[in-house]
Amino acid sequence: MYKFYTVILCGLKSRVLTKFLLTMKLFCILLLASIMQVSASGYAQMVSMKKKNAPMTEVINDIQNQTGYSFIISSDLLKRTNPVSVTLTNVALKDALDQCFYGQPFDYVINNKTIVITNKRSPALIIPKVQIIVTGKITDEKGLPLIGVNITIKGTQTGTSTDANGNYKIPVTDANTVLVYTLVGMSPQEISVTNRTTINVTLREAQTGLNEVIVVGYGTQVKKDITGAISSIKDRDLHERPITNITQALQGKAAGVYVTMKTGSNNGNEPGANPAILIRGRRSLDAANDPLYVIDGIPINGGFNDINPDDIISVDILKDASSTAIYGSRGSNGVIIITTRRGKLGAASVNYNTYAAIGAIARYIDVMTGPEFAEYKRESRRAAGTYVDGAPDADSKLFEATELASIANGSTTDWQRLMLKNEFRQNHELNINGGTEKTKYSVSFGFMDDKGYNPTQSYKRYSSRINLDQDLGERFKVGVSTLATFSKGNNANSYNTTLVSNPLGQPYDANGMLLFLPTADALQPNPLSDLVDGAVISRNNRFRILSSFYGEAKIVDGLTLRMNFGPDLVENRSGSYFSPNTTYRNLAQSTASVSEDFAFLYTWENIINYKKTFAKKHKIDLTGLYSVSSRVLEATGSSAQGLPLESFEYYNMGAAGTITGISSSYEKWSILSYMGRANYSFNDKYLLTVTARADGSSRFGADHKWGFFPSAALGWNIMSEDFMKNIEAISNLKLRVSYGKIGNTGVTTYSTQGRLGRTQYDFGGSDAFGYRPLTIRNDDLRWESTTALNLGLDFGLLNSRIAGAIEVYQSETNDLLLQKVLPASGGFGSVLQNIGSTRNKGIEFSVSTQNILPKSENGFSWSTDLNLFASKERITELSQGKVSDIGSARFIGQPIAVFYDYKKIGIWQTGEAVEAAKYSSAVGQVKVQDTDGNGKIDANDRVIVGTDLPDLTGGITNRFTFKRFTLSALVIANFGNTFVSPIYENGNNVFAFQGRYNNLNVNYWTKNNPTNDFPQPNNATSGPLFSSSLKYFDGSFVKIKNLSLGYEFDSKFAKKIAAKSLRIYGSVQDPFVFAPYVRNYNGTDPEIPGRPALVTYTFGLNVSF
Repeated sequence: MYKFYTVILCGLKSRVLTKFLLTMKLFCILLLASIMQVSASGYAQMVSMKKKNAPMTEVINDIQNQTGYSFIISSDLLKRTNPVSVTLTNVALKDALDQCFYGQPFDYVINNKTIVITNKRSPALIIPKVQIIVTGKITDEKGLPLIGVNITIKGTQTGTSTDANGNYKIPVTDANTVLVYTLVGMSPQEISVTNRTTINVTLREAQTGLNEVIVVGYGTQVKKDITGAISSIKDRDLHERPITNITQALQGKAAGVYVTMKTGSNNGNEPGANPAILIRGRRSLDAANDPLYVIDGIPINGGFNDINPDDIISVDILKDASSTAIYGSRGSNGVIIITTRRGKLGAASVNYNTYAAIGAIARYIDVMTGPEFAEYKRESRRAAGTYVDGAPDADSKLFEATELASIANGSTTDWQRLMLKNEFRQNHELNINGGTEKTKYSVSFGFMDDKGYNPTQSYKRYSSRINLDQDLGERFKVGVSTLATFSKGNNANSYNTTLVSNPLGQPYDANGMLLFLPTADALQPNPLSDLVDGAVISRNNRFRILSSFYGEAKIVDGLTLRMNFGPDLVENRSGSYFSPNTTYRNLAQSTASVSEDFAFLYTWENIINYKKTFAKKHKIDLTGLYSVSSRVLEATGSSAQGLPLESFEYYNMGAAGTITGISSSYEKWSILSYMGRANYSFNDKYLLTVTARADGSSRFGADHKWGFFPSAALGWNIMSEDFMKNIEAISNLKLRVSYGKIGNTGVTTYSTQGRLGRTQYDFGGSDAFGYRPLTIRNDDLRWESTTALNLGLDFGLLNSRIAGAIEVYQSETNDLLLQKVLPASGGFGSVLQNIGSTRNKGIEFSVSTQNILPKSENGFSWSTDLNLFASKERITELSQGKVSDIGSARFIGQPIAVFYDYKKIGIWQTGEAVEAAKYSSAVGQVKVQDTDGNGKIDANDRVIVGTDLPDLTGGITNRFTFKRFTLSALVIANFGNTFVSPIYENGNNVFAFQGRYNNLNVNYWTKNNPTNDFPQPNNATSGPLFSSSLKYFDGSFVKIKNLSLGYEFDSKFAKKIAAKSLRIYGSVQDPFVFAPYVRNYNGTDPEIPGRPALVTYTFGLNVSF
């Protein structure tokens, strides 16, 4: 991360595939030619000027404008410079600097294209009675030298600074002298000399730096100049714990960002699962609510598992209209900008990162044991009147021989433990980066192998990335970022059958052979049969090439033209096969299916940028954009039944007895965009940002293709006011306000057009086929649009040892795309129209504190990051105006997604038999609330029992360092949400209360156990009345998400293995969760309620050469 430590601005910084391949070929040729160029000496720059008693700022500005070199100088040092009188004509840069800086109270060094000006060192330092000369090197956390670090003797003005290699030298007169090390953007350190002559120091980044560079979309800005609501997550925060994809790293790290693991067929913890992300809640009912993802400047279309998280160096999250309007129609749900590692100046650095992880099952789904199931089965017959206690043949009639033997032996078959195992994951990543002044490169190779706890599930990913930046002379630059990845997933899910399998059954016969039927029940096959090699196959192979090419030209000083081209090629191939001897088919014919899709997305952008400072106080930054994006998707699929051999799998579908389906599809969409943005700053005190973008989309009709999305934002750096200068306790205070309009393009490609469906009719005694309209065409569909207001306050206290932000926001989304119900007489049930609206408002709070600063080089330190946010979404209008749509569970004034159902208030008890009968129920069954009080239970008694999004979400990270140890702890929390536990839903046999299938080990009602928790099982019914009311649970939780402990060896030890640095670490993920669902219902995890809870233990290694 580049720091601006200066009061002077630093330097100006026919088929689509065929066209894509030709473009890549041309670009590679240009890159090859550029790499072969010979670098010119940086000191060959020529300078001409004539000055008389000119201030140093004027001289530096002149040199900067003529050479393009940047200057770093402190404001205090600049004030102490002397006027300059000099005449130069075509003088080399080095000689010009020597003449201009002659007699000045500073030294300078040239590093790359930066001129670092520091206090004069030892020649101007006069200290009598010198006893000790202290030398050393100052580096950052990655071991890179830091230039311009100030080293002062505490309590004096005596000091020096580091040179271009991070080295320093300072004389002291007392062994007890304390040296203070400071650099803007880094946490200061105080170290006692204690007779040492060599003191090497590692400075760590301050928790928040006003000069931190933030990626804002089509450019960057210094944090102190930001007017929008942006959360930034940097390298350290992203990689504090082992992750498999980047979305996991965002959980608990940024206010306003809600990450949920309940995705995928297995509710989120299967290998290769993608968590879902919402930024500031939901706005749309039927269109997408997913944020836009941008990687290295190019918007992408999903597939985050393709990206190796080790390649990512920062993530910036744009949340308000001012920051997202630059992406127009794709910005309404927020924008996540991902930046990957790029090459750095210096010799090649080789880094190897690896870890191995074991996921141990901490809590299984709590189902009944053999004896518990036997009693449960008896109780289900008592309720049905078919089991008589005390009858000599009661059990022999109810249970078959295998069950009776297990009852007699008191044995239990634990199907979960027989099927599941510990998860094992390994990850390896090798990256090489370096570069010269002209050429910088970063190359990485990654491999991840995740063998899930379910033997039928696994995920492998092979990835490589090449990032290259090449200067072509002084004014031209080109570069490329290319990701190539291949992944293989196995996604069969045989776990659910273990939950319902009879615990009195036997998995093997006396010879150890697998029994297909553990009991005489023909509808309960052995779940272990799915583990036989080749019996169950569900594969997904995915190949992707994602690139971004750029060319940049500096037209004149301050004016830059850039071209970006981002092709994204994805191919998926999925196949499945289920043999007859599996729980899926239960001796029926085998089935197979195969599908393949090919997608090509490209983005072409032309960006012009102009930066200029006028009269030292007026700064402008203007950006213009022309962009084209287009995506083509082709897909085919087929399915069959009755393949003759298991070895065919899904590869020989033509040999199947029956082809059950053939499908193919094609879709294409395009977006054309124009954008302009203006940033203005007056005296670094008053800030203005104005953005406007126009998008034209092929998804809409001719009269509504274009949408216009403007925004504006104001910022006031209150600390720049004179009345704040004497308030030492406050180090930063900035007020921000933004307002704008953004759009949502997350609708299906052909929404405006009517669809046709195939129909069959009789023609002369034979079947004939035709087509009929399925939906009504609507050319008047237009963009969903969101207007958003954001108020923000950035603060820093005690020299930014306490720093954070408060955001308050409200958004209104109008013209929602909803189906409007039509009269049945018209032949169509509904038509898609723009007829709804929602409101979303909330508050966010984030703070970073440096609780304890290190007192010595390896002293103890403690820092904390905390973020909290509360968000409320409400529906304000639907298809019938201010009238709720009860059939779709959408209610005016309520959240977008709610659970609308009967409310359980207990179980009918023995003394309530008459009252229960009035409600057509019985003792032992679920008692629900008679909401309208009319003496009967019907659909009008349903109520809103909760919503899936929490009222309050937060995360806190504590970091501790001592000597070479680092310890971090991440805690996340949700409060106020409701979730549906899939294992408590009737219809999946896990919770049927019939006494046939095994059930959850719940506290159910009996005459001897008159509980109000769960109803009495009854074999005479398909399930309890109002059983749907039993599936809702409080989703609140506090979870210790991760604990990580690391140790970095000193350089002497690292050198023994020919390394520059060596670090080892261990971590524990999800060790503890505190939640009502776990405490009261023996649940596993409210984040992933349908699966066992895992605790993952990881050991890792980072080594650099």
